[in-house]
Amino acid sequence: MSAPIRAILYDYGNVLVGWSPRSFYEHIILDPERLNFFLDQVCPMSWHMLHDLGQPMAVTIPKRQELYPEFAREIAAWKTHFGQMITGEITGTTALVAHLATSSIPQYVLTNMPSEMVETCFGSFDFPKYFQDVIVSGDEKAAKPERLIFDIALKRMGGLKAKEVFFTDDSPANIDAARSFGFVTHLFERPEGLKMAMQEVGLPV
Repeated sequence: MSAPIRAILYDYGNVLVGWSPRSFYEHIILDPERLNFFLDQVCPMSWHMLHDLGQPMAVTIPKRQELYPEFAREIAAWKTHFGQMITGEITGTTALVAHLATSSIPQYVLTNMPSEMVETCFGSFDFPKYFQDVIVSGDEKAAKPERLIFDIALKRMGGLKAKEVFFTDDSPANIDAARSFGFVTHLFERPEGLKMAMQEVGLPV
């Protein structure tokens, strides 16, 4: 018999809210090859992970500009226009969050996110009021898929066991890690699939 689900843990980017650097930069880097080079080599996700692990952009951006001076303006925009990488609320998911808020199941967020961008990412939306807590990698200096950040999340959820937590994320690497740690997982692709997965584990949606 599987343990009953006692809490829900959501990823933020592309689960609750769309986030896409490409959606912003394609409007300022019009050449497709130059755009791909920028996103793959100049400001790749491996570089952005430094921010998710707590390094301030005031440190990382000048260093990157030294390496790629021809992209200095575009690199600076990673901080000054970060909010424009947010493509909007994924309303199918946040409707589930709002519905579940009427139940006794507590809901949380575990996100790889720079500390300095938390207000930018959450401040304009109404749904954060439904969460008991938000665990931010930049604050903890640890990020998914590391085990440490999942252990921190469990402690913040009152010491629940992983098998009691339903976790959804759009990253296969994060889902694989969470499953290996004992979480009940769902690889997010669309809200309809999330709802079905929640129903399968007995959540009231």
